[in-house]
Amino acid sequence: MSNSQQLHNTINANPEELHIMPLDEFREIAHKLRDTASDNFDAGAAVTLISPAQDVLLARSLINEVGLTGRAVTKNVNGTTYVILKGYPGLRQTLNGTRYLASHPKIVDLAIGQRGVSRNLVKGTRLTIYLTVPVNVLQYLVNEEVTLSRLIGSTATDLTKIGLATLVGAGAAYAAGAVTTVAAGPLIAAIAVGLATGFTLDYLDGKFGVTNALVAALETAHDRTIGEVGRQIHQFERNLIERAISHMGFRY
Repeated sequence: MSNSQQLHNTINANPEELHIMPLDEFREIAHKLRDTASDNFDAGAAVTLISPAQDVLLARSLINEVGLTGRAVTKNVNGTTYVILKGYPGLRQTLNGTRYLASHPKIVDLAIGQRGVSRNLVKGTRLTIYLTVPVNVLQYLVNEEVTLSRLIGSTATDLTKIGLATLVGAGAAYAAGAVTTVAAGPLIAAIAVGLATGFTLDYLDGKFGVTNALVAALETAHDRTIGEVGRQIHQFERNLIERAISHMGFRY
């Protein structure tokens, strides 16, 4: 394989997406968030559904390519991992061969095998994080009732939920890959278990108030540190003024 072909395969195997939001679109979203803030609209929760939605579309593409019961077997030959596709190659639009490297861009992009599923889960998680943090910050900017402690606390719990859902989903994908040869099985398992984990974490957060407890702890810590420093500075300034007025012969 030539150097140019290796470079081409590396680029295809590691695609990155850059999303640029025009100022007018940003303002429109800000106004919508402001209008729906009083209705308890949770934009952060809505953002976390973007990755599963993309995974569902990916699963649909995979099923269209290999069929609902299409099978894929992973084999290690002399230290190299291959994905062997069962069925009729002529009926497939993209995967026209029967054996591919597990790292082949076509295999990875369709999330076939553990490596493909893991990479797409990480990609989806990265996109969700990229969107969750700005949305939380945007809510903080447009909603006067959202404090800095609320911003930090909600963002921390959101990222924790995203990470846990991804880990559990990846575990489900590995487990499915160990018990079935259905090509779409690991991805479907990851989607189902990941979504269930996310909803469960949201429910537990609402029931036990994890985010609220974290926000309260942050506010307490702020009051005991920065708040206390501010009070000490204020008291020092007050004492300084009282002394200056006393030296001038006036009562304060």
